[in-house]
Amino acid sequence: MANIKDLFMRLDVSDHAEDNAVEVYADSVAQALEVASRELGIDINLLDYQVLDKGTRGFLGIGRVPYRVLIIPMVGSEEHADLATLEQKLTREHALRGASMKANADGSFRVRVTKSGIWLTVIPPKGNGLKVTPDEVKNKLYSLKIDADESKIIREVDKATGKPVKIGSWTANPQYDSSMTLEMTDDEMKVFVHFVPPRYSGRHIEYDEVIDALKKAGVKIGIKEQEIKEYLEEMDYTRPLLAAEGTRVVNGRDAYIEYKVRVDNKNVSFEEDEQGKVDFRNLELLENVVVGQLLAVKVPAEQGVQGRTVTNRIIPARPGKDVKILHGKGTILSEDGTELTAEINGQVTFKGGRLSVEPVYVVNGDVSLETGNIVFLGSVIIAGSVQDNFEVKAAGNIEVRGTVQKAFLEAEGDIIVFQGITGRDEAKIESTGGSVYAKFIQNAFVFAENDVIVPEGIMHSNVDAGNRVVSIGKRARIVGGIIRAGDEVNARFLGTDVSTRTEIRVGIHPKVLQQHSDLTGMKTKIEEEQTQLKLNLRTLETQKRNAGSKFPKDKEKLLKDLQARDAKLNERMNEIKGELDEVNSYIGMIEHKGKVCAERTAHGGVEIYIKDKSFIMKDPYNHVKFSLQGDQIRIGEYEPPEGVEGRMIISRRRR
Repeated sequence: MANIKDLFMRLDVSDHAEDNAVEVYADSVAQALEVASRELGIDINLLDYQVLDKGTRGFLGIGRVPYRVLIIPMVGSEEHADLATLEQKLTREHALRGASMKANADGSFRVRVTKSGIWLTVIPPKGNGLKVTPDEVKNKLYSLKIDADESKIIREVDKATGKPVKIGSWTANPQYDSSMTLEMTDDEMKVFVHFVPPRYSGRHIEYDEVIDALKKAGVKIGIKEQEIKEYLEEMDYTRPLLAAEGTRVVNGRDAYIEYKVRVDNKNVSFEEDEQGKVDFRNLELLENVVVGQLLAVKVPAEQGVQGRTVTNRIIPARPGKDVKILHGKGTILSEDGTELTAEINGQVTFKGGRLSVEPVYVVNGDVSLETGNIVFLGSVIIAGSVQDNFEVKAAGNIEVRGTVQKAFLEAEGDIIVFQGITGRDEAKIESTGGSVYAKFIQNAFVFAENDVIVPEGIMHSNVDAGNRVVSIGKRARIVGGIIRAGDEVNARFLGTDVSTRTEIRVGIHPKVLQQHSDLTGMKTKIEEEQTQLKLNLRTLETQKRNAGSKFPKDKEKLLKDLQARDAKLNERMNEIKGELDEVNSYIGMIEHKGKVCAERTAHGGVEIYIKDKSFIMKDPYNHVKFSLQGDQIRIGEYEPPEGVEGRMIISRRRR
């Protein structure tokens, strides 16, 4: 059991206190303390003790052994005289609270003083734990200056029912009673009660008093009755009591659209066999629907739940915001605006947050002389290939099951080429509002507003993507040509071991880069023309000065034409410089994003440009990422592209 001496040593009590210690023999610890108090002339509450030998009462006085107690005066400031508060930290139940959950735990007890009397609760031990002894209870009561019925104490200690038993009557000692203060938070959502524990025989705060205090403070709802009862029963006043709590406001959830069809093709998964070949038939990038098929459902907004403070002040809830289902052609919106269905058979497109169903035009074979060029205000599915010098334009998507040769494809949606693009330096593939997916790209010009996803490699092509260019299949590599992307270029291999020049630019949208390149080209062209023009003007002006009035009329006309041309070129040059300044200003404002990643190797000969910074590779780098940090291109660990997954399919041949 912890003793008061230990606590005072922690409070820096004088080390000389034990110099005045005395040994006392008595029938009990209480009697020993009384004797020492008289002999030393020190208040009994300022005496500590240690039981050196525990006595026994014997039987009818026979075999009685007295207690041998070392009494130690406690020397310290007057603020340490309040032993009731200090002993609260040292009582048996406090010391054993953590051990009560163990298999073996000593018994404990609590003494609570209320208007109805003095109540003793004895907790029985667990397992092999020690029982509470009557002397322990008596000593506790003595330190609290409480007189109680000794027979009841002995009887209750023996039974240890764990229930409060009245062992005495209450005597008013208001100077020793417990007190409390209430603290309400500024938002009136919580009320805390802070207690000052009683001293000596002082009375503990009771449940009804806490309730009355809350009501007087204006608390009307949210009183935690059970928590208050449990707190007062525990008598652990080291923490404040959360006595009341209001109801928090719950704002309404916004309405949202639950799409029943696929509207996001950012997550792409392709399958490879042992040789790294990709089966595009399983991509399922496009979705076909039939008449009456449910496309989207609006989940309505919620009104929310109003809150209430402990003073019963209402806190209104914010209702959720409504949203409308945006629909395009080929769809029907219900009268209440909550359901969208397909009006026709066709292919779903999702552009600008608007769902449409495009009619589908199917070409059962190749696009060739038999079909001619195709222009369709919907989606086009081509079962074969697109042969040389033919065009396919669609307002929706274009799906080619075969190959695209030296041809021109343009779509507002996605373009999917199952067997790859062999452009022979003249093919042009352009998706103005979607992405391009192809098994491979070779000697072609490709543009996509979103992504270009190519699992088997990009070779000697010019590829532009507003977001990403990704080629991460087993055989995937980007070799030669110019690759430009707004955010990211990610490939298994970049370049080749023979240092093939491969230019990669990220961090700026390709359209902005192209605009800058076009303006720079025009500026250079005008400067060249102006240089030649000034030479011609200088020659004619010299001839005119020398000839005087004999200067030929045809040369006079030529001089005026050249002067007019020079003025127009100067005007156009000023316009181009202004546009270039705007583009350069925009590029400078773009945040530092853009990265180039090589899963396996980035070879020498690869030129990387991130915004206006460059990194020309002379040596290979493995499993690497290049990104712009501050004003320099930094090299880090490879990062796989988000939402693009390649899986190996192992095929077994039947024997």
